[in-house]
Amino acid sequence: MINASRRTRIRVPVLTYHSVQIDGADYGDNDHVALAADLDLIHALGWTVIPATRLVQALQEGDDASLPEKSLVLTFDDGSWFDWHDLIHPACGLQRGFAGILRDFRTRHGAGAQRFLHATSFVVVSPAARDVLDQACLIGQGWWTDEWWPKAQREGLIGIGHHSWDHRHQVIPPEQRYGRDYGHFRTVAGEQECDFQIRQGMDYLSACLGMPPEPLFAYPYGDVPDYLADVYFPAHGASLGLSAGFSTEPAPVTDASNLWRLPRFVCRRDWNTPEQLRAVLADCQ
Repeated sequence: MINASRRTRIRVPVLTYHSVQIDGADYGDNDHVALAADLDLIHALGWTVIPATRLVQALQEGDDASLPEKSLVLTFDDGSWFDWHDLIHPACGLQRGFAGILRDFRTRHGAGAQRFLHATSFVVVSPAARDVLDQACLIGQGWWTDEWWPKAQREGLIGIGHHSWDHRHQVIPPEQRYGRDYGHFRTVAGEQECDFQIRQGMDYLSACLGMPPEPLFAYPYGDVPDYLADVYFPAHGASLGLSAGFSTEPAPVTDASNLWRLPRFVCRRDWNTPEQLRAVLADCQ
């Protein structure tokens, strides 16, 4: 007998925020303001936030019935201190860290609301690269260190995922680079270059955390190199402890999605107001 109430497909939006995106004090120019407002909207609209790992497990097992109706995933990119700490931004004042925003939601709504509440922070792994990024892209205050990653992993509201060794960011100096054309990620190819970006990152994360990181990767800039997604990850992902990769294609994850090319919506690119997010989510139902 067929259970008519059972859903027959997976259709899950994955939302992405960057805690370093602080250009003002309003929703449209501050990802911290947007995240706090979006959590309330997501909850009011009846969406259930689930861990990204739970979504990936359902995809692997083909088990859409294991997911709550209207499931939604939260992700953060880059892994700076703004994900975890409350910090005084030099131009925009005190910013509540993403972790604090998640805790504040629980305080407002109670422990029973969004009982699976969780976000994955995809972190730039290399300490040397983060030092460079801190100087060039923040204000050189040491706000891109990794001492908070094990604390977050233990608390359970924010899990730590892999965002490449050095992001292949254009400010990385030549002596730290491997490969050509820094400033994007799409030309990563060959096993040695993939090992540089992926394998040593997983090794570092496991040592830093004292446990394996979340088995998830997010491609810097959303760039998905064919070799990495179609050759390297299918061949080596399982042995490395990785089971899925996320791009920034603006679409919901479905049961037809490629595990190494899972899409995500990005705050300030795909929506800039609560009304626009409402429309994005409506299209995902």
